[in-house]
Amino acid sequence: MPSYKRYLVYFFIISFFASCSLKEQTINEEKKVKEFIQVESKPFDFEDYYVMYALEMENIRMYETAGDIYLKLFENTNKYEYLAQYTTIATQFQDYEAVKEQIEKYLLPNIKEEELLIRLYGFALLRLEDYDKALEEALKLTNLYKSSINYELLGAIYASKGEFNNSYSALQEALKYEASVTVMQTITSLEFFNLNKKEEAIKNLKDYLPKSEYNLNIALQLLAFYDSLGQKDNIKNLLKDMFLYYKNSEDALQLNKTVGFMFQNFEVNELILFLEQNNIEDDLLLELYKRTNQIQKAYELLDKLYKSSSNIDYLGQQAIIEFELAEDKKSSLNSVIKKFDTILETSTNPIYQNYLAYLLIDYDIDINKGLILVKKALEQDPTNIAFIDTLAWGEYKIKNCKEAFKNMKQIVDEIGLEDEEIKFHWEKIKECKK
Repeated sequence: MPSYKRYLVYFFIISFFASCSLKEQTINEEKKVKEFIQVESKPFDFEDYYVMYALEMENIRMYETAGDIYLKLFENTNKYEYLAQYTTIATQFQDYEAVKEQIEKYLLPNIKEEELLIRLYGFALLRLEDYDKALEEALKLTNLYKSSINYELLGAIYASKGEFNNSYSALQEALKYEASVTVMQTITSLEFFNLNKKEEAIKNLKDYLPKSEYNLNIALQLLAFYDSLGQKDNIKNLLKDMFLYYKNSEDALQLNKTVGFMFQNFEVNELILFLEQNNIEDDLLLELYKRTNQIQKAYELLDKLYKSSSNIDYLGQQAIIEFELAEDKKSSLNSVIKKFDTILETSTNPIYQNYLAYLLIDYDIDINKGLILVKKALEQDPTNIAFIDTLAWGEYKIKNCKEAFKNMKQIVDEIGLEDEEIKFHWEKIKECKK
């Protein structure tokens, strides 16, 4: 099948499989009032046993085995509900030849399972590229049973035959029964790519997007259309709308995906401005402040985030920034150490353990406590260079020069002396060892 036809049929396939449950088949309102013929069944002593076995196979996801059991059940009982289960499973596993063979062999008109079996049969013919026969079955299906998915099948078959106007008409009929995501995707794809109705396709997607609760597939299709037309501003505006919707609905998965697209289409400062204008003070804005080295803004945001959430990680980041920003480091020590003491009452984060340890050691405040803390940090991350440096510096401070030299040499051998602080520690510890 040519690639453009595969693209158009794709949306129907997604909808089709979503509508084919392995465990139950819904009966629409039309079928509730329709009189079906009664098919005479055959007695089968092992029916209950086979049904339990099939259900167990489904429960452990051995669906193909379950399908084989349902086929045996049908052959032994003549109950079409089992043929429906078998062909549904065979369709899911793309065994279209088997679906075609069994339905051609056993289908009877005007039975309760007729709609499902004709639909599965038509779909199998479509996938086997017998388009004329598939079209014949789909027309029969929509004549007998009018529903969205049946007209979707008809539309997919017309699209596969290159009859795009007929496909469009069938999908418009599908809309009368249900304005589903897949119907909208397929219709707008036809409008955009095949029927020279690009603006109409975009308008339809824009109108449907809020009705779909900002379904990500609809949003992505609209983004793709904008991208195809080079409409960068529309891309940005749509991404902003998506972000605000997913943020307010607390849909973390879709929000994260949208943020990824925003990073591809926005400059960092554009994103910061957008978040600030919408009073969105969260981890994303914090990350952007850090990326752009807006440390004071990051500090102020961390203060707000900590006060609103009591998340000690925010307090930890704030303590580090407070010390790094301080012009007079000694004057900030009491405040910073107090923050770290609060953090470590409930946290065993090795980064905070090491940071406090280094302050206590480097400023000769409580070297023994510093050594205890850095050793706890090293228990969690024994190869961390920063932690080993803190330990070596603490050992130096208590004149344990041999241990200090051993630890510091390990660092120098691994990363050299380019870092000024490492170089300073190394020189001091070498002198101590002598």
